[in-house]
Amino acid sequence: MKKSGEKSRLCILMCCSDINTFKGGMVTVVKNYLESREWKSVDFIFVATHKEGSGIAKAVYFLTAYLRIMKLLLSHKVDMAHLHMAERGSFYRKAMVERLCHRFHIPVILHHHSAEFEAFYHTLSAGRRKWVKKALEEAELNLVLSSLLAEKYREKAPGAKIEVLYNAVNVPEENPYTGNASDIILLGKLGQRKGTYDFLQALKAADDKIPQKTKCYLCGDGETAGAASFAEELGIRHRIAYIGWAEAEKKAEFLGRAAIHVLPSYGEGLPMSILETMARGIPNISTDIASIPEVIENGKNGFLIQPGDKDSLAERMISLLNDPLQREEFSKNGFSVIQDKFTLQKNIRTLEAYYWRIWREKVSEARR
Repeated sequence: MKKSGEKSRLCILMCCSDINTFKGGMVTVVKNYLESREWKSVDFIFVATHKEGSGIAKAVYFLTAYLRIMKLLLSHKVDMAHLHMAERGSFYRKAMVERLCHRFHIPVILHHHSAEFEAFYHTLSAGRRKWVKKALEEAELNLVLSSLLAEKYREKAPGAKIEVLYNAVNVPEENPYTGNASDIILLGKLGQRKGTYDFLQALKAADDKIPQKTKCYLCGDGETAGAASFAEELGIRHRIAYIGWAEAEKKAEFLGRAAIHVLPSYGEGLPMSILETMARGIPNISTDIASIPEVIENGKNGFLIQPGDKDSLAERMISLLNDPLQREEFSKNGFSVIQDKFTLQKNIRTLEAYYWRIWREKVSEARR
């Protein structure tokens, strides 16, 4: 390692699932980091540690990635590792990479994106829980997505170093929301956990009370066939304009038509879909869970309901779709919140400061 006085840039090993084939919030965060030009003194080497396939294919893929990481560490190209992780296999894989990095005296940041970590943790044996505690406490830093999550992780690993780093998005200089928009958009994986079927039932209840021209764009992978079939069964297929994953250009087109974004989820970290839509001034209806109340203030910049409360969801959709003045107020307030707390530029400045602080602490420790 070079002396701290000689170093002007840091090389960060960043790992998560394959960003070319996986969808979802964690991959979006990593892509934003890798593609940003905001970094002033940091370079990245990205290694994917997971790809879809059979159990054997996944194991082979991870082993190949693990050996590549070992080769990078042996070459002394890496100054620090930033590992993005969720629950189950994702946690185990990154914990193994963390241990490998520490064998080469490379500091590690664990960045937690899990929407179901509590459920995962409660299935573990006492021995596995000790293993999780050790992984958390040995990391130089754990980044979590909200103050609520920070408390939960500290309960499990009191000795862990934990900081809150909200997810973040690129934000336009001016609010692009148009009061003429009339449609509903859902972003993210379609299925029970995201409340997709609750939404469709609420839409059925609201069908004769919202503007006739309102269409719905269900932009996500997952249970697309199930969502389409359920909409048909409910007799609201006429409301559905699109179901399926939407690439950037198509998603931008749908966002431009969106009057509201709905995410009636049962489990989340800090949803990128909420940040992305609020960054475009689109009012949100979501659930009062996880980190969401740290972004959406009920009745001020959006609406919060309880998971599974389809009646309230229908009422809130009817209210917002028929009240352009309220949508305009929510749009203005929501956009302001994103500008103040959730811009990618601010996030990167904070993360870059963490990198250098950890690096300097490591160099100082090595000199003692």
